[in-house]
Amino acid sequence: IMIIFPSYFIFSRIGLAGSRTDGVECLDELVEDFYRDVKHVLSSPFRWSQHDLVLLSTLSATTLTLMITDTDFQESVQKNRTSTSDEISKWTDKCAKRVGNLTIGGLYLSGLVLHDRKAKRTALLCLESVALAEGITKGLKYLVGRSRPYGDKGAFNFDPLKLPPPSYSLSFPSGHATSAFALSSVIAEQYRSWPVWMISYGFALVVSLARVNNNAHFLSDVFWGAVVGISVGRCLVRFNEANNRAGWKIAPINISNDFGIKVSIWLK
Repeated sequence: IMIIFPSYFIFSRIGLAGSRTDGVECLDELVEDFYRDVKHVLSSPFRWSQHDLVLLSTLSATTLTLMITDTDFQESVQKNRTSTSDEISKWTDKCAKRVGNLTIGGLYLSGLVLHDRKAKRTALLCLESVALAEGITKGLKYLVGRSRPYGDKGAFNFDPLKLPPPSYSLSFPSGHATSAFALSSVIAEQYRSWPVWMISYGFALVVSLARVNNNAHFLSDVFWGAVVGISVGRCLVRFNEANNRAGWKIAPINISNDFGIKVSIWLK
């Protein structure tokens, strides 16, 4: 996804920009917009309110509680695995990213065909959300260095900042859960209805539980992955909603040694 992201980001934003600037200026604004979104998400902890801190404390306490019960829960899941759960998990692991890419591509294509600016914007925000959330999760994986269930080293075995990491490491948080919830949260926030909410988060939940069934992650891994994905997705959507207004810009131009003024007007 990190390979297709830059080109998809550029062309989708150019499509949204419409008549607002020429190609070079569009590219500049694309970079500025992406930088703005990333900066806002990464700096959001400095703007947390008391309510946000209480929520973080609650989620952290829940994660710690899950960690305490992780070993027993994982043993129970492995003991009760069935051929049906294995088949579902196998299909989910194989097709999760493909389904995600098709969802993003379908949203953008429908936006082009139906001239639906919201659908194109949703596809763009999904890409931003997944890329940014995956980056955060990757950093946490190396920082924490938690062993995976199949490593048989217990739920509290950590090798932080170890390079290269052991093959059984990098369990916390779950990358699959992070990506799935980063995608689903954007769609759910953009199209706020119960059917969309259930389908979006239902898909992410199945992806996450498949990782537990496959003995690749503990329950606390996928829980915190969901926290990261949802937090990034909702933060991006709400930030862009607050900045989704009409705008205009005046800039001097130089054409054949004559100076003038260029006025650009756009709808974000």
